[in-house]
Amino acid sequence: MMRGMQSLTGPIIAMIIGVVGSSVIHLSKGVMRLGVTRLQEKQSRGRAIYVAGMVMNFTNPFWVMVANRFAPTLYYTSVYGVGLIPLLLFSGAVLGERLEARQIAGVVMVGAATVLVGMVNVVVPSPSLFTANRAVVFAVAAAWLLLGPLLLGGVRGTTVLLQGLFFGLVGGGFAALDAMMKGLAQSGAAGSTLLPQSGIAWLVFVLSFLGAGGAFVIIQWSYVRGCRASVMGSAYDVSYVALPLLLTTIAVPDARFSPAHAVALGLLTLGVTLVQLPRSQRAVAATG
Repeated sequence: MMRGMQSLTGPIIAMIIGVVGSSVIHLSKGVMRLGVTRLQEKQSRGRAIYVAGMVMNFTNPFWVMVANRFAPTLYYTSVYGVGLIPLLLFSGAVLGERLEARQIAGVVMVGAATVLVGMVNVVVPSPSLFTANRAVVFAVAAAWLLLGPLLLGGVRGTTVLLQGLFFGLVGGGFAALDAMMKGLAQSGAAGSTLLPQSGIAWLVFVLSFLGAGGAFVIIQWSYVRGCRASVMGSAYDVSYVALPLLLTTIAVPDARFSPAHAVALGLLTLGVTLVQLPRSQRAVAATG
């Protein structure tokens, strides 16, 4: 019994770090969006607000690294959607983004689905990334890095809602690959370490920041396009939770994709669909 509790300690700590880190990173998106709006309105505080949000966003690698020290990366990424709750509150109270009941229900579904993934990973432990097929991970990362920006360029001229969907999916994938690459770099035969322990691991660790940097650039790009923080954030979370889960299943020999995982991904898809649905004419009129 005591051994079982000890085996759960690491994953639980990693998920707690995930909730805290997710809240900070999600709020950073709202703060940066506010800063961009203030700058466009020529307000003096716009730059300071934007810088504050940027500093919050730059803490993303720190949370991942600390969580990886306690458990495989999947535990951290699985609860990432919980951060949508503070972003939703901030978007409504500060950014003035009015959400309908179905969109609020969608955000709740996204958060619930990520929690379900975390619970499943506690019951069915996720294996270490040390045994992952690195060629598969690198191939997916390279494809995402090259094709993602092309896709975003292709959706230019479509509705802001659709652009928010694609910016979120691509940006979340960049951030997820950053977390996965750091997990690879920190993993070892005897367990995970805070910093890489070999030259190759350090190279992977440094390259992982391409994902973090790409995610940051895409978030800024989405704000220039006028995407709503709540919409983009929901789609971002789908990629951030789903991609590590699917990639781990493919690349790690002992990883298992359970029916509960499928249910969680279904909830994610339904939730983000509800968030992306066009607002009713009454809601549009209310927001001017």
